[in-house]
Amino acid sequence: MHSSFHEVDSARDLIAARALPGVGDVSGRALLEHEGAARALLATWPAPAQRTAYDSADASLAAARAIGASVLTARDAHYPPRLRDLHDAPIVLYARGALAIAEPPAVAIVGTRNASSYGIRVARAIATSCARAGVTVVSGLAQGIDGAAHEAALAAGGRTVAVLGTGLGVVFPSRHRALQERIGNEGLLLTELPPAQSGHGGTFPRRNRIIAALADITVVVEAGVGSGALITADNAHTLDRRIAVVPHAIDVPSAVGSNRLLKEYAEPILSPDDVLEMLSLRAEPLPAPLLDADAAACWDALQNGARDITSMARLSGLTVRAAATALSALELEGLVHVEIDGAIRSAVARAH
Repeated sequence: MHSSFHEVDSARDLIAARALPGVGDVSGRALLEHEGAARALLATWPAPAQRTAYDSADASLAAARAIGASVLTARDAHYPPRLRDLHDAPIVLYARGALAIAEPPAVAIVGTRNASSYGIRVARAIATSCARAGVTVVSGLAQGIDGAAHEAALAAGGRTVAVLGTGLGVVFPSRHRALQERIGNEGLLLTELPPAQSGHGGTFPRRNRIIAALADITVVVEAGVGSGALITADNAHTLDRRIAVVPHAIDVPSAVGSNRLLKEYAEPILSPDDVLEMLSLRAEPLPAPLLDADAAACWDALQNGARDITSMARLSGLTVRAAATALSALELEGLVHVEIDGAIRSAVARAH
């Protein structure tokens, strides 16, 4: 998005004013009510403080330009309108990617960083179902549930938004460097922090309100007590948005918080496509993947009821050894998941 000189000047004033001590998103909303209010506020400060604030704003704008990012103020026509529902909506946003991706319908998929294999598998299935139906998947790019949701949405050719707790020029966690870059190129990265700013203990919980505001539904896949995903759910509840939870075993610490939401106000998710039903959408049929002959035979066997290697070999007409080799190929493609007890499950959502 290319901004006019006036819009850039307005962003510069707002960024500078936002950098002043005591000016937050709530108090800063008054700056949006009148054109020139930010500049007038800055004028009340001593000249050295003004220079420092404007130098900070100029550095942020230059850093954004250097990485191809857009700078949006809450006055901007391209500012995500749902964020205005927040009483503390970000005055300034930094974005990299296609802003239209943040448009509804959208579902937030969030959960613990220390996710179980079950949680990862279900997050991927829900994200795949949403992506195939044209629903944007929103999350926070953290390891665990967040990363799985983003990856699955991209793998399905869908839309995804990552809301960062750092600036766009910072990668966190470092293992998601490639994923963050891919989302910036194929999806949308959003943050309220200047490009060079690292995250801290307060910035990650704060970004969760943006995740909740962008989504029609917040789905908590797996979250322990104190998990940031519960903050996202609380924000969604405050906004009167729907919250859904994937039920988990009651003796798993990483799911105590999310299970508790079911008792309080969340709706249960019993199938990946339940999320689409909440949006009054239908699941898209999953096309057969392009596989070699043995893998294709095993994939068909799975769709026809095979649930372990023995039944897969029988239904596919292969030897157990050939079926096991083909199963390994399917697992590498991310199409199946093999449990510790040998049970085989499809790793992708399918239409009813």
